Amino acid sequence: MVERLVTVVETAQFLRRAKAVGLADAERAELVTALASDPAAGVPLGGGLYKMRFGRPGGGKSGGWRVLHFYRRQDLPVFLLSVFGKNEKANISTAERAALISLCDLIAEAYGRRA
Repeated sequence: MVERLVTVVETAQFLRRAKAVGLADAERAELVTALASDPAAGVPLGGGLYKMRFGRPGGGKSGGWRVLHFYRRQDLPVFLLSVFGKNEKANISTAERAALISLCDLIAEAYGRRA
């Protein structure tokens, strides 16, 4: 947990996927609040990429969503990158993981130039 809340950015890709998997606005708000207070929640996949399980009401362990987000350090926001239902797939491929880590590097580099 962090001492102060971290800004959370919902990327366009995340918003498209959230709509596609039926993540309601209230559930998105709950997710944003959770990550603002615990940005490193979930399983680290390398390069600041995390995979987090986010429960669906009444979904049990097999229900719910898997959220991919980027968090590297406290002076950067958390970036919500994608979301998928566990019923869609259990994990991301090695190629997807590598592409997302490259994206995380680009985000960190671009954000650093703005500061």
